[in-house]
Order: sequence, then structure tokens, then C-alpha cells
Amino acid sequence: MIKAKHFWLHHLFFRNYFRYILWKDFRKTEIHGEYRDKGLPLLLIGNHFSWWDGFFSYELNCRLFKRRFYLMMLEKQLRKIKFFRRLGAFSIDPGSRSVLESINYAGKLLEDNNNLLTLFPQGKLQSQYTDIINFQKGWFRILENAANPVHVLFMANLTDYFSHRKPSLYIYLEDYPQTEEFVFDDLAGSYNDFYKKCVKRQKQLA
Repeated sequence: MIKAKHFWLHHLFFRNYFRYILWKDFRKTEIHGEYRDKGLPLLLIGNHFSWWDGFFSYELNCRLFKRRFYLMMLEKQLRKIKFFRRLGAFSIDPGSRSVLESINYAGKLLEDNNNLLTLFPQGKLQSQYTDIINFQKGWFRILENAANPVHVLFMANLTDYFSHRKPSLYIYLEDYPQTEEFVFDDLAGSYNDFYKKCVKRQKQLA
């Protein structure tokens, strides 16, 4: 397992770099939905449709959450983008002996109210035009074993060109209702309901 290792100089450099590439490659970024800080550890659950996804969640944290950023990534991906480790990324390698270590590590992160953990439960890239977001189950142990309340926030990232040369990024947010016990099917179903609402709203923007 590759653990996160924050380094302030990397954050300083890449914060400006991310702003630049978003400005260069996207016409605009819009955030839809409300976020209210509950003073709890924050688990951000998003769709995984592009190489950009980790950048999107990092930028969103800088703009809105302002938490200590963590991101769970597939180990093979993190080895390709090694600098993300110094920004808060850590690895999970499905099917290996280190999976439990990664799950326990993530659980420890969610014991700190100052932390934000981003997960893409699909476990692999899936088109943003898909009808159903398929969640893998392994990561859910993080919530099942949570020793304290966790603020779960849904995120959906969608892009469209419309009549412009560059695409625009639309980030949708919605709270998952606070519950004493998390149930996988309920959470996955709620995320898919949320995602369908986002796609419907997106169509109305044209």
C-alpha cells in the first residue's frame, strides 16, 4: 500500500497549476447544490468518468471545503501519477493482501473532523452517459466500521460543450441523509437517484 504524504510545497505549486489547466482546458466551472459544514469528517463520493476526476475533487476542496485532502486511488493509477501522493492520495489494490490495510487506513482518516476523503466507488472509469453507476462493495467497509459519525456528500461531475469550443464543467453536490447505520444498497441507490437528477438538470441547460 502507498500511503499519503502531504507536502506543503507541492500543494502550493499544484494549487496554481490546477487552476491554470482548468482555465486552459475548460470554459467555466459551475457548482450546483448546497454544502453545509457539519463539523464532521467528510466523505465525498463521486462518479469516475475521466482522468480529471482527482483534479476536480482537489479543486473543489480548495474552493469550498478547505479540508485536509485525501483521495483513494487504484495503486496502478497512483504509480503513474506519483505526485498525487504528496497531495493526499493513497492506494488500494483490489484482490491483494493490502486491501484491508487500505480500508483501515481510510477509516482512520475519517476519525479526524478536519479531513476530507474522496472515493470513486465505481472502481474503474465509466462513461458519464451511463444510466447506472455501479458501485464496488469492498470500500463500504470504511463506513460499516466507522467509529464516529461521518458526513457523506454526493458529487457528480458532468461536462458539456454546447455551442462553445471548450467544454464547461458542472459539479453537482447533495447531502446523503445522516444515518446511524449505513446500508450499502440504500447508499448506492440514493447516489443513482441523485445522479439521474443531475443528468436531467444538465439536459435542461442546453
